[in-house]
Amino acid sequence: MHADPVSHASQSGLAIAFQPMIATATGLPFAWAVIATAQGRSFPQIAAALAPADRPSLEMARISAAIAGAVDAGLLDGEALLAIPVGAAHGAPDALLAHLFRTAIEHRVPVDRIVVEINADERGDLNHVAGLAQACVDRGIAIAFDSFAVGPLAVRLLGRFTPRFVKLDSGLVRNISDSSSRRVIVEGVLRLARNMDVTLIANGIVRREDLAMLGTMGIRHMQGDWIAPAMAHPLPRPHIARREPRVTVPQHRRLAAHQRSGATRPVAAASIAQAL
Repeated sequence: MHADPVSHASQSGLAIAFQPMIATATGLPFAWAVIATAQGRSFPQIAAALAPADRPSLEMARISAAIAGAVDAGLLDGEALLAIPVGAAHGAPDALLAHLFRTAIEHRVPVDRIVVEINADERGDLNHVAGLAQACVDRGIAIAFDSFAVGPLAVRLLGRFTPRFVKLDSGLVRNISDSSSRRVIVEGVLRLARNMDVTLIANGIVRREDLAMLGTMGIRHMQGDWIAPAMAHPLPRPHIARREPRVTVPQHRRLAAHQRSGATRPVAAASIAQAL
């Protein structure tokens, strides 16, 4: 029986939700992005309100809640990855990653199923960000550069590391169908990612038109509220289907069963199919 993932974060006050990153070829999640909030505030807002010495503990609480919640929600029963954001600005990368390893072992999650998301926002400190990325590389942990906007910090990071994923900044993705300049920038990042054998993810899709445009541009991995919102329990509870022998099922009952199975398919698959 699965427990509520939010309960694992109750002591820290964090609420954990998971948003699927979708491969358009299948319409299914290839990874789950962890989103932590508390009483309507984002994680960076929560961390900013704490003394610097207390922020690593909050990071550890997010890591613990993310892994425990994903296991309880059944998100790792298949082959999908778990993308956990880890803040670089708070320092202590060795302690944070050691905590990640311990938590993964505790919940029997192979570390190769975890991706550490590192914010590549230009407001970050290059030394801190690079230090966290190097610590991940040294331990064989896959990384993703999040909020990638082709600024000096992001480009310098790509010059030093080859992440598994690059997630476009939502500001580049939002309303891209209406902006030729954004399309030129994103096409350049896509070429760079392909040359480096890095998977590019369009994050922050909130409109059907933008999803369709990104697909036309050749982006095949996407995330956003228009596709599927972040939820604590994004998957339906497992159930055992009862089946009768095919020869005994009347035509109208076979049709009804087909309709029921269609209703259980991921919303993301239908959304992408309609837009592309």
